Amino acid sequence: MRSNLFAKTPLKPFFDGAGFRLWDVGARGGTDPHFGAFAFAVDAVGFEPDPVAHAELAPSGAWRSETFVRAALGGTAAPAVLNIPEDPAGASFLEHDPAVGRRYGLDALFRVRERIEIETRTMDDVILDSGALAPNLLKLDVEGLELDILRGGPKALKAVVSVKLEAAFLPQRVGQPLAGDLIAFMTGQGFCLADMVDPARWRTRPWATDPYSVRPNPAYSRGRLAQADLVFLREPETVGAETALTAALAAIGLGYFDHGLELANINPGSMPDGFEDAVWAASRRYGRARALQEMRMLIPNLVRLGRSFAGGINVPAGS
Repeated sequence: MRSNLFAKTPLKPFFDGAGFRLWDVGARGGTDPHFGAFAFAVDAVGFEPDPVAHAELAPSGAWRSETFVRAALGGTAAPAVLNIPEDPAGASFLEHDPAVGRRYGLDALFRVRERIEIETRTMDDVILDSGALAPNLLKLDVEGLELDILRGGPKALKAVVSVKLEAAFLPQRVGQPLAGDLIAFMTGQGFCLADMVDPARWRTRPWATDPYSVRPNPAYSRGRLAQADLVFLREPETVGAETALTAALAAIGLGYFDHGLELANINPGSMPDGFEDAVWAASRRYGRARALQEMRMLIPNLVRLGRSFAGGINVPAGS
């Protein structure tokens, strides 16, 4: 969704006063735009342990404030080894399984070229030691360490109203928790799984998957679901009067207007005057923006589908 969409809606003053604090854990490449539709109301802190990736980070100007910390979060405060493969996007504190890379033609994500020892800290440690305010928005993309980080921050997690985390459906690293483990944990913490976004589906030949065909044989195959980002929101019964508005705005800011109104209505006395009317107006603007977003994606996708139907698209170089 377009950055700062809600800045031009009647909900802007409500977002401004919500006190949103985002911790982006695994901020390689910049702050995740997942919460970007209301970035103007968010103070974002990015955690990135890789020294090279951290050096490349710079504020984008989209957020109310944006800082980056060269630090690693984990389940305990202890030394840990960061394994950096040839494609550093796959950097992980867990041991890579190179057999998975060979199986799916993704060796560069699994072949480790460098190991760096880094001290990890828990979310609760960071808050206690630095006096930082607990996050109420959380994004985790740490290649398998997500569950450890969540378990290591029980106090911090109590303030969180929305989480986006990467989850594996295929074990890619030794001892890696899978999506079911993460969903079970988050459910136990009072969150509901609201959505699954940006799924990655892998083929044993790293060619195009459904609905596209390629020229070599086999021309077509669905890919196996390997990983995806999971979006969690607070269940209404876990929200008190002091966090109802923040939780509602987080859901609405991500486009889940129905769920946001459920959260708001669980404590109707805590909602400020004019809130419901502002939600109606914002939902209409958001819906138009989503329609436009889909239309912009439609033309290039139709071209690719046409080439696929006519004889198959080209296989990526090196495949």
